[in-house]
Amino acid sequence: MAVYRDSRQTYMMIGLGTIFLSLVIIIVMAFVTSKGTYVAPDNIHGEWIEIGTPNQQTEVLQFSDRGVHRDYKLIATKYQFNGRIATVKTGSGLWVYEKVGSKSSPQLRRITPRMPPQRFILKGYQHTLSGSSSGSGTNRRDAVKKHFGD
Repeated sequence: MAVYRDSRQTYMMIGLGTIFLSLVIIIVMAFVTSKGTYVAPDNIHGEWIEIGTPNQQTEVLQFSDRGVHRDYKLIATKYQFNGRIATVKTGSGLWVYEKVGSKSSPQLRRITPRMPPQRFILKGYQHTLSGSSSGSGTNRRDAVKKHFGD
């Protein structure tokens, strides 16, 4: 009788341990998956259009699995992106972009080189920019104003 009770308790402990371990694994997998989605390179994938420049001088950056294109010409086959900062090494130097803006108006700001200042918006979100398209200074001021609040 005592042997039966001990084996029953053992099976119950093994069952509870298995359930607990399964829950821990599910929670860890959910965390890793959500963290991976946040810093995944496709959070920056797409065409980024320069803000505040005349149409004939607007630069277009494209991040993809195949690398980085500037004005539809390949400039780098690799880049690093940590969820906020994109680093691109080219033959002409290091280019660093910071993801700014919001989910409703995703934007990139060039950090390096600092001059001339550049901002980009993800293609398809141009309608979220305020201001006229008459002058480059006006558009850049409007973009900075929107980013930092009124």
